[in-house]
Parts: sequence; structure tokens; C-alpha cells
Amino acid sequence: MLIFGISLVDPVAMELGVTFNNIHVESVRNPIIIDQYYCMTKDCSNKTSAVFVSDIAYQGIKGTYDIRSPPMHFGCSDAVPCTNLTLSGIELLPAKGDIVVDPFCWNAYGLAEELSIPPVWCLMSDPPTALQGALVDKCGSP
Repeated sequence: MLIFGISLVDPVAMELGVTFNNIHVESVRNPIIIDQYYCMTKDCSNKTSAVFVSDIAYQGIKGTYDIRSPPMHFGCSDAVPCTNLTLSGIELLPAKGDIVVDPFCWNAYGLAEELSIPPVWCLMSDPPTALQGALVDKCGSP
């Protein structure tokens, strides 16, 4: 799994309470990313990580991105979704070309605390109560 350039490979790990704060990027692809389907080689089968990802905050992320990839990518597991993602103070502009206004979100729950550039409209609000109980049963209480 990949979170903002950090690869997590432990299949039963928990990633809780991480904050990315005051980061400046220049001409990067996917400056904000969580990818539970990440694979470092081309011959990987598409397996979903069982890493429990919650309480991840992106604050004050500014700079430019390469328009070949969306500036925000949240690819979370069907079995173990990402929860309580928080974005604030996001100002990402294209290095060249038009702004990409299509962030990628899959099974990602959270909120943008304030208007971001580009806007993040795809995060879902609170996960269903049944899902929260299942996550606690599967991963333990944080």
C-alpha cells in the first residue's frame, strides 16, 4: 500500500493518526495519495491490502502537479476502507495545462475542512455503522 509516498506492505498492519503538514511539491504525479492496490512490479496480481487506514490528515499541502495523474488519489480497499481522512489548506495547481478537477476516490471516507484547490468532492461522509463495527471486530479498537 502507498500513502503519500510511503509503502506499507504488512498485510495486517494499522496506519492510524498520521499527519502530513506544510509540504511543498513541484511537478509531481499524485501529490496526495493513498493506494491500497499499490504494487511495485508489473506482474502483481490485483490483491487488496488488509491495512486499516484511519485518521490521516493532509494539512497545508501546496505546489504543482503533473496533469497526467489526478492530484488526489484515494484508492481504498473494498474490505477495509479508509476512514476519517481530513484535508485542509490544500492548494495544488497544474505545473502545465488545465487544472484537473477529477480526484479519484474509492471507498474513502472523510472530509475537506475548507475549500481546496482543486476541490475534493468525492470523499464519502461517515461510513455506515455496520461497517464501523466490522472494522473494529477485524482490526481491533484504535
